[in-house]
Amino acid sequence: MMQTLVRTQTFAITFLSPVHIGTEEQLDNHDFVYENGRLIRFRVTPILEQMNDKQLAQFVDEGLQAVKDWLRRSGLWQRAKLYESAVPRSPNWLHEPVRPFIADPLFRPYLPGTEIKGAIRTAVAWWLLRQMDNAQRQQFRHYVGGRQRNNRIEDERDRRWAGQWLEQNLLGEDPNHDLLRSLRVQDSNPVAPNRLKVLPVLVIARTNAGLRWLQSPRRQNQPSRYTDDQNQAVANFCECLDGSVSAIFVTVVCDEFLTQVEIEKGESKVSVPEELRWEDASRKTIANWQKACNELAREVAEKERNWWQQARQTSRNPSAQIVAGAMERFYSNLLRQIQAESEQAVFINLGWGSGWRAKTVTEIFGDETVQQVVSRYGLDRGAGSRPFPKTRKLAWLGGNEFAPLGWLKLAPKR
Repeated sequence: MMQTLVRTQTFAITFLSPVHIGTEEQLDNHDFVYENGRLIRFRVTPILEQMNDKQLAQFVDEGLQAVKDWLRRSGLWQRAKLYESAVPRSPNWLHEPVRPFIADPLFRPYLPGTEIKGAIRTAVAWWLLRQMDNAQRQQFRHYVGGRQRNNRIEDERDRRWAGQWLEQNLLGEDPNHDLLRSLRVQDSNPVAPNRLKVLPVLVIARTNAGLRWLQSPRRQNQPSRYTDDQNQAVANFCECLDGSVSAIFVTVVCDEFLTQVEIEKGESKVSVPEELRWEDASRKTIANWQKACNELAREVAEKERNWWQQARQTSRNPSAQIVAGAMERFYSNLLRQIQAESEQAVFINLGWGSGWRAKTVTEIFGDETVQQVVSRYGLDRGAGSRPFPKTRKLAWLGGNEFAPLGWLKLAPKR
């Protein structure tokens, strides 16, 4: 029987900033009660099971707020409560539903292995391109936003697949030949629902008047409107896990059979990676996926620090300068941490709101390619943003405290 060689490593996860891994669902005032500056989420099914017709009608029309006194009298307030979270302000439920965190059937949030592997995949693709000389890299530039069909090269018009042809040429043309096939990332263990926090996520933009909060997005012929007051900004309310969460782990399995072993084929032996058409440089990158992640994290952090530094210097509003200065310090501290711990830990940026730089490799081809992609897929809604993007998403922690989204540290479990 052929032996399968695997190397398994478990990592402890530290949340360096709030993380949101979303679903397609939205939650509203039928899931929450807002009371004394706190959002309280309930399991709705056991509540519905005990409602009479009058209570059900109130619930349908006005949400849980209308039946909260009955919830307390019935004992469901405690039995059906999932968690409560302090929030800077109440959502405007008509326009600002809550985005739930992905969770198991017991409402326990977890980090899906696919999300972590996606971040690793981006880092590996970026690292492979970075190792190329300029001539090689320019050959791969032509794969961005294209596809090959019926022996013809066409533009890919669906932005969901804009990077597919590039990815296939970098990492393998199909799942059987994909480089990341040799790396399996398991889901993390779930944590209790009461570890979740609901945070408003605001959009801040670099405008001609400096940094300003988005008050309402562009709609048809109506331009975007901005405000200097975060209380007036439109928000995405998101369930997040943050630095208060501990004892959460993820396991990564490296299948060394696929990257190192020879097998018998007829009367001779052949290399498995050669059969899969994996070049030595690509195999080494997979073996060093942690280094690729850290190098990309360093690149993203440096560029983000510079963006916030420039934004602080060009903003006239004192509150905007405070926000920009705080973000500049966050990324400076992150860079120092990456420098100090990159031999022992892995730094990645993932999830909703983590931004363009963490999810694409387009910048490595230069500004011309970035602008082509932005224009083709309408990513800035025709605003002509340079450099792209001109906006950032920030989690509002309360008061004048904000944080970027999506930063994690993975440290090998001892």
